Amino acid sequence: MRIYIITMDDPVQTYHFIKSIIDAKKDQIVGLSIAKGDRLTLAKGKSKWAYLFSLLLIMGPWHYIKNVIITIRHKIRLKMFRLGFCKNPTIGGYADGIGIPVRYIKSPNNKEFRSYLKELNIDVIINQSQSFIRKELLSIPKIGVLNRHNALLPKNRGRLTPFWVLYKGEKETGVSIHFVEEALDSGDIIVQKKFKIAPKDTFNSIVKKNYSFASDAMIEAIDLLSAGVIDFMDNDDKLATYNSTPTLKEAFLYRLGKKQSEQK
Repeated sequence: MRIYIITMDDPVQTYHFIKSIIDAKKDQIVGLSIAKGDRLTLAKGKSKWAYLFSLLLIMGPWHYIKNVIITIRHKIRLKMFRLGFCKNPTIGGYADGIGIPVRYIKSPNNKEFRSYLKELNIDVIINQSQSFIRKELLSIPKIGVLNRHNALLPKNRGRLTPFWVLYKGEKETGVSIHFVEEALDSGDIIVQKKFKIAPKDTFNSIVKKNYSFASDAMIEAIDLLSAGVIDFMDNDDKLATYNSTPTLKEAFLYRLGKKQSEQK
């Protein structure tokens, strides 16, 4: 199995998720690229400041400040690396240190980058960038492009799913590893891990649980594909629900403990 990883520079969650996959499958990984964009990359017309304030309400001050500190510390280390004072703190630095070729790209859909990938004879691409993958890139790997989604697809396609499952008062959630198609969070599901939502669960605890399953789920999906398994779960569009970026009002109501079903 020849695997290529496209990801983003996120020190909070994505770094550890990708590192676990690299550690498990390093002999099969033929390259890694870090694409421009991060978790604050929003659709055109969306306010980043409103989103940041929504996150403060959703996460609570302690977890929000903790993530801000991790991000600022990472950016300081990155500047120090560029000045020659420390090692590269990104997942690209880790991959490069164990001999995996690394590229820094603006977009995975770039024509020059696609030409590079075609030369690598790739079986699977794991995508954790913030870019929507276009059909020209989807057609390059022999098996397909894989994504990790923090919800039980086909329900809860879209952004910030740990918030939405709590806001909607759902009883369970989990992680889905699925094939990427041009439509949002569509494509057959290879592996799905479920867990019950406890009464005391918060956005932060759900995120932590999601990522406790995510690496093993992706590794299991790769192993199934390596074994030639083709019996996948249907990601039925007719059963799909979609979520966008929470509004300030929705974030505020969540902070007050009001679920969607309780609102008039």
